[in-house]
Amino acid sequence: MSGGTKLQESLLAPGASRAGQYRDLVLGAQASWTLLVYHELVVTLAGGLPGALGLALRGALYRPLLARLGRGVALGRGLVLRHPARIAIGDRALIDDDCVLDARGSDIGLSLGDGVLVSRGTILSCKEGPIAVGARANFGWRCVVSSVGGVEIGEEALFAGGCYIGGGRYHLDDHQRSIASQGSFSKGPVRIGRGSWIGAHAVVLDGVNVGDGAVVAAGAVVAEDVPALAVVGGVPARIIRERGDR
Repeated sequence: MSGGTKLQESLLAPGASRAGQYRDLVLGAQASWTLLVYHELVVTLAGGLPGALGLALRGALYRPLLARLGRGVALGRGLVLRHPARIAIGDRALIDDDCVLDARGSDIGLSLGDGVLVSRGTILSCKEGPIAVGARANFGWRCVVSSVGGVEIGEEALFAGGCYIGGGRYHLDDHQRSIASQGSFSKGPVRIGRGSWIGAHAVVLDGVNVGDGAVVAAGAVVAEDVPALAVVGGVPARIIRERGDR
């Protein structure tokens, strides 16, 4: 990138209409104006509607916008969708109030497996890479998954509140230029193994592989791979013990 973020560049592009920028932001450049009008009506009429009626209307009216919306899905109030044609949600998933599902930065998009729980205020954002979440994974309140190099989350992975997963890094070499203007990069995809547990406010950086059944302690910052069944903690995180050890 020449400077700033892709979103900033698109919003500052000379000659672009505000209506076109909004359509590109919400649905993508290929979306029709008719679909944009439909999106606006659905959000206005059902996006914040409380109770069982709101759940029922969102389940019916959001379906044409998404790549897939499985059976028995519950969509909470205040849900923000970005490029929903690249978002697939499996059966019986639960998306709580005030969540963000953003597939803008990836042609592959964002997929949530069957029975996934996304708690209130959580953000799943495809900044430059896809996100794939396995069945029955569970996100606590206000987690952030920010995919630059890709994020893969295994089945039944458990995330306590306030976790941050992924992100990218910025080039720093040219001290004559701002960091933002030098562009970002990623060390590679993040992989969170099946059945693992990421503690409250833990951070797992890009390029890290957390093995199946591993545990990351609350507040840890994980910059290196974590073996399967290991328990890690600290800043930076180090192995404390193996699960099953006394």
